[in-house]
Amino acid sequence: MANPKILVVDDEPDVVSLIERTLTVDGFDVVCAYDGIGAMDLAVSERPDLILLDLMMPMMSGYEVCEQIKSNPETKRIPIVCLSSAHTPDARAQSIKAGAVTLLTKPFMPAELVAQIRRHLEHA
Repeated sequence: MANPKILVVDDEPDVVSLIERTLTVDGFDVVCAYDGIGAMDLAVSERPDLILLDLMMPMMSGYEVCEQIKSNPETKRIPIVCLSSAHTPDARAQSIKAGAVTLLTKPFMPAELVAQIRRHLEHA
C-alpha cells in the first residue's frame, strides 16, 4: 500500500518545514501549500488522504478554506485537522462547524500530531 499523502497548509514556511520533516520520517508523503488558494488547488489535484490546515492565514482563513474544501464534491471526504495557536473553545467549535475533524493547538508535540493523523486516517 502507498504511503498516506498529507497536505500541509500554513503561511509560515518554518512551520511547514518542521511538519514536513516530522511526517516524512514517519512514512507519510507530504505536499505543501502556503495559502488557501494553493490548498484548495492541491486538494483537488493531489487528492491527499488528510489535510493539516492552519486557521490563521492572510487573505483567506483556514475556516474559509475548510468550508470550501468540504463543499466541493471532489474533496468533501478528505479529513481536515485544523492547527491553531488559539486555545479557545470557540476556535475548536468554529473549526468543527467548518467541517474539520479536530483542532490541534500550537505548539504541539510531533508524536501527538502523528497520532492524531493516524487516528483520523483509520476512521476516514
